[in-house]
Amino acid sequence: MNRHIAPSMIIGACEWVALPELGIDRLRARVDTGAKSCALHASEIEPFTREGADWVRFRIHLGHPRPRDERPCECLLASVRKVRPTSGEPEPRFTIRTPIIIGHSSWLVDITLTDRGRMRYRMLLGRKAMENHALVYPARTFLQGKPRLDATT
Repeated sequence: MNRHIAPSMIIGACEWVALPELGIDRLRARVDTGAKSCALHASEIEPFTREGADWVRFRIHLGHPRPRDERPCECLLASVRKVRPTSGEPEPRFTIRTPIIIGHSSWLVDITLTDRGRMRYRMLLGRKAMENHALVYPARTFLQGKPRLDATT
């Protein structure tokens, strides 16, 4: 039997998100039900080993069209995935697992790191991240307001 969990929130075509482990307390994300995974704009992406575990370091860039803030990050590497972007050619991407906050809710998501510098939104929220957590109302935006950093899981 396939058990479905009723989503706890309705989100719009764009939402404010927080990624607290990356030091991001507010970031506009584009909701994309056509994309399987989440993507975050990053540069200088470099894998390394720490105490026998695979990690990745990268720089995040916030703000559009010009970055207003840039900072270094390091995360445990969850995987390297082949992702098929809109260009159609599969590309390997480093993937991290980190908590996301939307509105008053928080849960773990997998996020691929890629160059989204030409994109208006520095983050893309894919359908796997929303599964069992959110329904999308595409005619509206920012239904959940700014992320509440004291969010519950």
